[in-house]
Amino acid sequence: MARYGKKYLQLFDHDENGLITVDEFYKTFTKNGYKIDKEELSVMVENVDQDGDGAINFSEMLTIMIRMHKQTRESQDLVKVFEVMDKDGNKRISKTELRKALKLYANKKVSSEEMDKIMKEVDFDNDGYISFSEFANCVHLFK
Repeated sequence: MARYGKKYLQLFDHDENGLITVDEFYKTFTKNGYKIDKEELSVMVENVDQDGDGAINFSEMLTIMIRMHKQTRESQDLVKVFEVMDKDGNKRISKTELRKALKLYANKKVSSEEMDKIMKEVDFDNDGYISFSEFANCVHLFK
């Protein structure tokens, strides 16, 4: 294992047995200020754990880190898209802003009835605006 690989493994492998458990992974992340859902982390470990022993080795850990980095990048991209659509910068997208964005970026002209239908599907709290969390939960509707 390369010098850096050993260093990273030691950072996570608290009992120094060459494997990283979900608990070790979680403790290292939270100790370093990262907020991560333990259940989500457990699923990630389960997905890359080749032998099913509930622990991962260094290469499996790298796979998880790459996936987490990709998710972070996708989330950042989503924030950028939201900010572009939120023309007035009030942290929410109005019906007018959404209509303009659909026309400009998707070349889609939407009728008032269609806009009402979209807003009904996306605006969960019925405040007349799309918050970032509503946008993130429904972004697949705009693809």
